Amino acid sequence: MPRSISTGSGVRADGMDATKKFNLLALSASHGFNSFYMFLLIPVLPLIVKEYSLSYVQAGLLVSAYSLSNSLFQFPFSFLADYTGRWRTALALSHLVQTAPVFFYAYAEDYRLLLLLGFISGVGSAAYHPPAVALITRELPARRGFTMGIFNGGGDVGHIVTPGLVGWLTAYLTSWKAAAQALVLPGLVWAALIWLRFQDQGSQGQTMRQAARSTFGALFRNRRLMLLVTLSTFRITGFRGLMTFLPLLLTQIFGFGVQEAGWILSGYFVLGTVATVLVGQWSDRIGGKRTIFIVIMTFLTAAALASLWWVASVPALLIAVAAVAILLTPVPSLVLAVGTELVEERQRSSSVGLIYGMNEGASTLSPIIGGFVAQAFSLRLAFLFYALMFAAGGLVAILLHREGLRRQASLAGGTA
Repeated sequence: MPRSISTGSGVRADGMDATKKFNLLALSASHGFNSFYMFLLIPVLPLIVKEYSLSYVQAGLLVSAYSLSNSLFQFPFSFLADYTGRWRTALALSHLVQTAPVFFYAYAEDYRLLLLLGFISGVGSAAYHPPAVALITRELPARRGFTMGIFNGGGDVGHIVTPGLVGWLTAYLTSWKAAAQALVLPGLVWAALIWLRFQDQGSQGQTMRQAARSTFGALFRNRRLMLLVTLSTFRITGFRGLMTFLPLLLTQIFGFGVQEAGWILSGYFVLGTVATVLVGQWSDRIGGKRTIFIVIMTFLTAAALASLWWVASVPALLIAVAAVAILLTPVPSLVLAVGTELVEERQRSSSVGLIYGMNEGASTLSPIIGGFVAQAFSLRLAFLFYALMFAAGGLVAILLHREGLRRQASLAGGTA
């Protein structure tokens, strides 16, 4: 179980004892499994489009079904986790409910059934991020940039493994459905490990109405948190659109095979993972000024993503994809590091749930809108639309940064 920070034998001065290190790695790995099942269909989306004779809009809707349930249930689940203190239970159930529908993809002969299974899997994912972030920030509260970097790096490992593994196993088994069934077991095993490794905490000792009033009031009156939610919503809109249509760009426009496209996506997340850890450590050194990283990286991401609209050669394409990976991937860990600093611990899961709930709501619409743009105009133009979403997020990031500076000046003036 998590231990108090100490400088005694076996414990480093920064509190990273063996138990905390294992807990950090266990939760980061669980994030990898969450990401793995979230993006399991993305590498084989071209095969699904062909098998079910789907339009771009229907392909986007398939991704949106997962995001819709993730959005609807994210905030209620996060509040219940805070209220009951059952963060461990929420994490274990999240893995179980997210993983189980994957087994039944093989029996989805109808497109509508595939949509339903994706929706159910999204319900499981809705219970994951809020309690996981609440637990992991408790391990090393003074190094949130680092812990969020490792945690999101774990999620990115899931992204790295997913395209290559799913693509290879699909080719080996000659069926994406058989590959999905073979990949169910790891999620079930990790659900058991989370259950055995962590413990639930006590409840708040309030009625649910009192806890809801206190939590909702604290969150929605927090101006900086609301700006952070808005920023993160623009970010996820662009990211989910990128992940939905990049495989189609690679296979339909540039002629890559499904397995080759999978390796390109894996390379994307390798670069992003390295950048996430490095930026997270660097941001710890400047603490309250983390938002300046968000401002710069969000605008640069918009520029890199817009280049996918016009690149014509494979080398230029790969350079653009690599630039997006390095610039975009560290931003979620910075957002979470800032977000967990803005609320009390007992409201931390709810604040993360609010961020992710709004994110997934935007994710529901993002692939559908991008699908309409691709269907009506061209696939490439969809990437320009998503670049504009990042540009809008950059403008919100400027407001967030200024609000933070104003807050610091006010506190400095009050203590002078």
